[in-house]
Amino acid sequence: MPSERRWIILAQDGRHVTMGRAAPPSEAEVEAAAAALAAQGLAGWLATLDGAYWSRRRVALAPLQMLGDGTMLDWPAAVAAFDAARKAATAPC
Repeated sequence: MPSERRWIILAQDGRHVTMGRAAPPSEAEVEAAAAALAAQGLAGWLATLDGAYWSRRRVALAPLQMLGDGTMLDWPAAVAAFDAARKAATAPC
């Protein structure tokens, strides 16, 4: 089964949004996402997510670019928050 790849913006608190699936986001899209994070007082990363998002199987995250104030970023904590949010979203009702 081929692996699915998507590019996401991952905030420090685990919130995330898909930026692209067929191709990586443009520099203008990344800059707009960084500005939106900053407007909310957040920082985060442009990252890749490999694996089926809506599956309950594990996915792999890899940071590509920091967005915002890097002094307040903690990648392992953000990944843990992401995993918790994704687990809640994919839990059977």
